[in-house]
Amino acid sequence: MKDQGQVILTSGRSDVAVQVGDCNPLIRDLAPTLKSRNIRGVAFLDPYGAHLEWATLEALAATGTMEVVVNFPVAMAINRLMIKSGDVPERWSDQLDRCFGTDEWRAIAYRRDVDLFGNDITVKNGGAAERLLALYVERLGRLFPFVATPRLIRNTRNAPLYYLLWAGPNGLGRKGADHILKQGERVARKR
Repeated sequence: MKDQGQVILTSGRSDVAVQVGDCNPLIRDLAPTLKSRNIRGVAFLDPYGAHLEWATLEALAATGTMEVVVNFPVAMAINRLMIKSGDVPERWSDQLDRCFGTDEWRAIAYRRDVDLFGNDITVKNGGAAERLLALYVERLGRLFPFVATPRLIRNTRNAPLYYLLWAGPNGLGRKGADHILKQGERVARKR
């Protein structure tokens, strides 16, 4: 079952439309209507785990008018789908493929090794969360001309919750996003 979400549309006037359902197809259906020279917008994308599909980001980027703010829960939710044994259930694996828009996450999260008895085993790589973030941000940079520095958001016990990402079609937007996001923790670009 798909997670349900809301798409709230507003035009700056008093007219607002709320649609309830799987946000991925709702946004992809809406995106072509956002290609006007007179339209500018920001999509706040706050998925439950790895449920934001890459195709949705592609649709928003194709408008040339939309900025995106993504709550990217790599440490909290996405990394948990990548179980230690490497035997990721097909449903989770497909979800991660849709989230990243590629299966490159597999090579980042896992490596093949040999145990003491000469058997081939799959081992989860340490520090995979940071490299998965780098993959996502690098791919985001292929969709949008400008991507702000990711910011790590932590809870009151200093445990990582998620990364806040911004991408858009305008350099001034990135400048503003970097200014706002500096309240979070700076993440060094790795890959």
